[in-house]
Amino acid sequence: MEARDIILDGAAKLFREKGLKSVTMDELAKSIGMSKRTIYENFKDKDELIETCLLKFSTDGLTRRNKILDSNSNVYEVMYQFAQLQHQELSGITPVLFDDLRKYYSDLLTKSKSKNQNNSLKLLERMFKTGIDGQFFKSDCFDVEVASRLICNSIEFAIDLIDNQNFAPYEVYRTLFYPFFRGISTEKGIGELNKVNQKMCGHKKQ
Repeated sequence: MEARDIILDGAAKLFREKGLKSVTMDELAKSIGMSKRTIYENFKDKDELIETCLLKFSTDGLTRRNKILDSNSNVYEVMYQFAQLQHQELSGITPVLFDDLRKYYSDLLTKSKSKNQNNSLKLLERMFKTGIDGQFFKSDCFDVEVASRLICNSIEFAIDLIDNQNFAPYEVYRTLFYPFFRGISTEKGIGELNKVNQKMCGHKKQ
């Protein structure tokens, strides 16, 4: 593994556990068994390291989601797997990390959100087109670009409701997403949506 990748993996682990502000370059160097000089040969400062970690997290997540979409023609099963992946990616991350981003690295957060939104919109547009092609979604009752922007913004709102306002994930899903997708679904799509809804209800009871 290249030194740069070792640094990124080590930094990501510390950031997930402790947040951003409290992690020092000395601590990172010690945790990965590498000199601080080597770290600075690969990253000019901590800001660049954080920005690169955010980009890697986003890029890796997008790759995983595209693989899911590539491997399954059932768009509702794809959406369910997306939700499961989102939960896995965020589990184990200290809330301090997100607080630190907002308080101390707001410029990096804004820049990262902009990139993430562009990638998310492309993925969602592809997902909606897959749903139409598979006859899960009606082709004549909604605009793909508008729907993609709506869901992209709704996901961000849903994360805030769950993480910061303590709403139950199932209740957020049932209120924000279920009515919309039922409205654009064909009869075939409604059947698959209801199967996903049963899975979500199962998670609620666990």
